[in-house]
This record gives sequence, C-alpha cells and structure tokens, in this order.
Amino acid sequence: MKITNVRLLTDHYQSMFNSYNETLRLECVFGNENSNYADFKLGEVYLSLFIKEHMIKALNFNDETEYKNHKQVIVVEVDDVDQTYEDFKSKTNVITEPTNRDIWGIRCFHILDPESNVIEFYNAL
Repeated sequence: MKITNVRLLTDHYQSMFNSYNETLRLECVFGNENSNYADFKLGEVYLSLFIKEHMIKALNFNDETEYKNHKQVIVVEVDDVDQTYEDFKSKTNVITEPTNRDIWGIRCFHILDPESNVIEFYNAL
C-alpha cells in the first residue's frame, strides 16, 4: 500500500484551484480551473481538488448529515483492491464495495476510519 494523494473536497472549485495554482504556485499536472478535478504535484504525493458534490455521489451518501463534515479523502493505491476489500470488510466501516470507476480509470472502495475520515483504496483498471 502507498498513499498517492490527499483529495480536498470543495464547493468552490475555481477559487481553490486559483489559490493552489496562482497563490501557492503549485505545479498542476492534471486538470485546470474549469475541470472540477485537478492534481498538484507535491513530491511523490499529489494534492488533489475535487468538487465535493461529485465525491458525495460516488460515496452514495444521501443525507447531508452523512457528508457535511467530509472535507478530504486519503487515497491509497493497493495491488489488489478486491483482496484488500475482503481483508477489511469485517474489520472496519466499509461504505462502498469495489466498483469500477471507468471515468477515473480505477477500481476502488471506500471506508470510514474511527473519526469518519474517508479513505479510498484503489488500483488502476
């Protein structure tokens, strides 16, 4: 397992993009101010920005109380997402099953840690 990025969820994508791109001068390696998703390179890890509404849909949250406090997602690459899911499903709060996200180019599932932080486990399709 290795952490690949920290994804910040935002309701104000363009202002967040401009802050990280223009003010902090981070190198944007994917996306732009209109793409609703962007990756900024920080050494071996990416700082990602993503429209919160899109992430909430992917997590199948329906009730605002389920997601209003979620501000970030820790993203972890694994060798076998299905095996990782099998290893974790009885040990932690799994909130999605392994799913192909073709548009993202990954297969992933999500858990909540004891403090309700979202962690995404994935492997490339």
